[in-house]
Amino acid sequence: NASHELRTPLTVVKLRAEALREGALEDTEVAERFLGEIETEVDRLVRMVNDLLDLSRMEAGLDTGKRAALNLNAIAHEVYETFKIRAARAEVNLLLDIEPGLPAVMGNEDQLRRVFYNLLENAIKYTPSSGQVEMLLRLGPNPNTVRLLVRDSGPGIAPEHLLHVFERFERAVARESHSGFGVGLWVVRELVDAMKGEVAIDSAPGQGTTFRVTLPRTMA
Repeated sequence: NASHELRTPLTVVKLRAEALREGALEDTEVAERFLGEIETEVDRLVRMVNDLLDLSRMEAGLDTGKRAALNLNAIAHEVYETFKIRAARAEVNLLLDIEPGLPAVMGNEDQLRRVFYNLLENAIKYTPSSGQVEMLLRLGPNPNTVRLLVRDSGPGIAPEHLLHVFERFERAVARESHSGFGVGLWVVRELVDAMKGEVAIDSAPGQGTTFRVTLPRTMA
């Protein structure tokens, strides 16, 4: 499966690089288009390699012992700055909204950053041009929790697929045109579980998708 998925973007990158070397560089419009295609395919390769690395790491077993008090605000701003350029390139409006005075949460910083990355990559990937992705931090449903929401204005997911989005190698039918191995959301669920949190999804066709991650706060 990995070989099959990786072959297409590698072939595109090779063909476009050959075309540029053989004279396409002289035509500015064509060169810009080919460079854009190369960047897109490299992004696809990066996503697939990350999927494979995550899968390998999860199969090897999580290091669940490293949990500490984490400042979600700082991590959220860092991730936002990282993805702002990627969202702009995809012509997607990325917003960050943090409720003031949020307490620290208990978790693993590397794992939490991976949760942010996977959810935002997923949201931007499936949001059409001129769409919007929101990253929200709020107090949770009870005083002992903090909640991260990632909301997109993409095509949404049909009800029959919602029960399976967190399964390994699962890709909703409406999203199959995007390359990947279908492990990103499975990794999110496993990482959130390891941090004693919960993850859920709200979605419907034509109404976008919202992922909710609820994490335990530190106790004084």
